[in-house]
Amino acid sequence: MANPFKKVEDFENEINDFLKRNKTFISNQGKRISDYFEMSCYNHIVRFYQNQGFALEVKNLFAKKFKYKLSPSGYPENFSFFEIRLRNFFEEEVKEICFEIHHNLTVQSGHQNDIYLTPDISVINKDTIVSDKEHYLVENSTKKFCYVENTNLQTFCEVKNFNPFPELLFNFIGLYNELKKEVLDQQLQRDFPLHLAPSLMISGKGNMHSEKIKKSLEQRYKVNLLFDLFEHGLTNFSKYNSRYLNQIGSLQPKFFEPIIITQLIDDDDLPF
Repeated sequence: MANPFKKVEDFENEINDFLKRNKTFISNQGKRISDYFEMSCYNHIVRFYQNQGFALEVKNLFAKKFKYKLSPSGYPENFSFFEIRLRNFFEEEVKEICFEIHHNLTVQSGHQNDIYLTPDISVINKDTIVSDKEHYLVENSTKKFCYVENTNLQTFCEVKNFNPFPELLFNFIGLYNELKKEVLDQQLQRDFPLHLAPSLMISGKGNMHSEKIKKSLEQRYKVNLLFDLFEHGLTNFSKYNSRYLNQIGSLQPKFFEPIIITQLIDDDDLPF
């Protein structure tokens, strides 16, 4: 069985190389190898959308640095994220469809609107994070509860720094059912544009049994079970290979007026 671990230095180089291409660099250093793996997987998801033709925009930098949200704690506005945009004709006008890619964002259940869970990576409609100071989960405190309503969740990913094993793979289907029951029931999201289907991203390499489970679940459901991402993460999410990943349509995407740049911007005028 392949070792599911990787040197911190290798992750740092990969992550910083990705961020440099987006004119920023890492703010918070991970304390565990799993933190670096999660940052790397977040970057893979951003890269997937870029390969599908989306324009990227880094949001909420801190001193020109990208701050990853590496745990469920903390308010979303205190961390960085990517906004992705795609232009399309809608009712004979050019509009932009906009989404946000977040890290460790709390999401409402698809079955019951007063229970929640926090997937590792979420793609949501733009500007849909709710901040509620009167929520029952923060009663009698000065805190606020931040979450996204389930109808604004497009897709999600879970990240695991393990070798794959049967219970891990089947447990993901339970999470899938809680967050995306309409897709699991094959009442598919059908709107444009396509998203990466809910995905389980695993660092280690599978054995023959886990590969059979992977094949079975990917044939039954719109899901991606991705193994050995330490070795093949960049390859799996290349422009060529990403077309072979399972995808789902959008759920009630939001349309915005396109951003128009009226003059050229010199590199010296950029904030980073």
